[in-house]
Amino acid sequence: MTEMPSNLMAAMGSEPAQVQPAPAPKKQKVLSARDTQKVVEWAQKQVDMCVQPRLAFEQQWYLNMAFYFGRHYVAWVPGGSSTSLTKLYEPAAPPYRVRMIVNRCRRIVRTELTKVTRQVPQFYVLPNTTDEKDRMGAQAAREIAEYELRELNFNKKLRSAAHWMTLCGTAFMKTYWDAEKIDPSGVPGTTQFDPVTPFHIYVPDIQEEDIEGQPHVIHTMLLESSAIEQTYGVKMEPNAEVRGGALEQRFFSAMGIKSNQSTKNKVQCYEIWVKPCLKYPEGALIVWAGKTLLSFQETWPYVRTDFPFAKIDHIPTGRFYGESTLVDLIPLQRELNRSHSQVIEAKNKMAKPQWTAQKGSVDANKMTSEPGLVIQFTPGFQEPKPVQPPSLPTYVIDELERIGREMDDLAATGEITKGSVPPGITAASAISYLQEENDNRFAPTVASIEEATAKVGKWILSFVNEYWVESRKVKVVGENRLTAIREFSKQDIAGNTDFTVETGSAAPRSRAARQAFIIELVKMGMVDQMQGLKYLDMVETTKLYQDMQVDQHQVQRENVMMSQGQPVVPNEFDNIPAHLQGHADYMKTEEFSSLPPEIQQIHLMHYQGTKQQLLMQAQEQMMQSMMMQPPQEEQAPPGQPVSQRNGQSQ
Repeated sequence: MTEMPSNLMAAMGSEPAQVQPAPAPKKQKVLSARDTQKVVEWAQKQVDMCVQPRLAFEQQWYLNMAFYFGRHYVAWVPGGSSTSLTKLYEPAAPPYRVRMIVNRCRRIVRTELTKVTRQVPQFYVLPNTTDEKDRMGAQAAREIAEYELRELNFNKKLRSAAHWMTLCGTAFMKTYWDAEKIDPSGVPGTTQFDPVTPFHIYVPDIQEEDIEGQPHVIHTMLLESSAIEQTYGVKMEPNAEVRGGALEQRFFSAMGIKSNQSTKNKVQCYEIWVKPCLKYPEGALIVWAGKTLLSFQETWPYVRTDFPFAKIDHIPTGRFYGESTLVDLIPLQRELNRSHSQVIEAKNKMAKPQWTAQKGSVDANKMTSEPGLVIQFTPGFQEPKPVQPPSLPTYVIDELERIGREMDDLAATGEITKGSVPPGITAASAISYLQEENDNRFAPTVASIEEATAKVGKWILSFVNEYWVESRKVKVVGENRLTAIREFSKQDIAGNTDFTVETGSAAPRSRAARQAFIIELVKMGMVDQMQGLKYLDMVETTKLYQDMQVDQHQVQRENVMMSQGQPVVPNEFDNIPAHLQGHADYMKTEEFSSLPPEIQQIHLMHYQGTKQQLLMQAQEQMMQSMMMQPPQEEQAPPGQPVSQRNGQSQ
């Protein structure tokens, strides 16, 4: 059996964070030495049964990574068995043999990774019922989830998992509760989620696509012996070389990476999550290393009963492990490299041709490619003559272009993806349609990422509902990026943990097409200019919009102050219409409806005071306008001269 090289993760720049095993339960079942041995033997047997069915996938994963790193001439040493893999090596080649590498695989992987991670999944929390308490609980749960995902760098870890997904076809996100680590709010105990590679997950049924359909899931980790001693109180000798250590070194050698001794003090640790079954009616969590049982919990450790692993698939296969685009690209990449190498070899032969000479007529060591070289030959012999190589057929050059087009077609990286437009296409709507059709190939991948994000979100809220007994401070980012500090506990979410991701929110979209659509709406008058600036999604326009929202920011600050019980007196310099609109909009929200009556009264009094100020300003303006008007002459009755109206005689 082989283990994923931990050094390789660091070399790739996408090493998952140090994944910790499940913490030891406070109350463990005391087992006899014989029972302990039986538990470890049963758990290890489950691992051994999962090894052989996965070898074909594992072999492809290593090959995918070799091509990603540019090691395109590797091959597997013959002689592998059904339970283990051999090593990767580069077959020897003559010095004159050209081994050109044009690594399109890396570019395609980077493009796919950009497409599937460009958009952040948007989410909301569905209330359990239509009751006002549940609606407010769902709102609090959404704010808590948003805070946890932001502060714990979920998007960064999701990108790391997506990187492994594009390379191997499948990756995982593990969510667990760490009671010892400090939460971003400063309270002990926090949610943790880490990307997990497919090398570290074993399942018994390869034909079962859904992870929840597996009877158990095994997670293997390489941990520091000191970390195991600190967590479980058991001192372990390093055993990382027992399984996979030698293959790790050989794999690094084949990839041209100098190995180091990072596994020297590592211990290979396993944990198996067992769903309720005949042997363990309430489920179980078993953690062991070697023949040592580190933790045994004969019940499911959390309130949620699903596996704490969210699975992300790239290309569906109908089996548990998905596939990467590299599976289809590697044969074409080999042929592309071979064709490029042949072109270069032909060029080398023309620049430095082979020669025919009679034996003894010339010293071959003195025949070089030096310009102006005088070749002296022995008199009486024929002069040496260069061998004219055949010209390279034109179809070889055409073959290079054909292979490139086929690789782009397989990876959906055609002209639109590269930023160019097919000839004859000029309309923005047509370009957007072509881009959308091109990106539709990623629909299953995007759906898998959204489902994984939803599962992680449900686990976050479940941990809040289970462990947030005391209130914790949460930084809430509201509209116009206005931040506020609020305190939440498990009572505030009222059991609302239905974290839902909007379908299609993570799908790749064209920013240019979206901006053109917003501009068209502004031109047609369907959206005002301020809203257009807000949704253009440009750094420059966003800053401009923020600078123009001075009144809205002031209104929001006043709403926050009044919601905290602080009365606010209207100012003479306030933009009264903007304030009235902002306060009225807030008083129509569910958040305002949930405030205590005395707090609502503070808002209403401020709103009435602002209206009174508006009326006073209107009266002052009316009086000023009347004073500025010139006195009007009295109108004389019909038929009466103006002089008589003024008391003058004719």
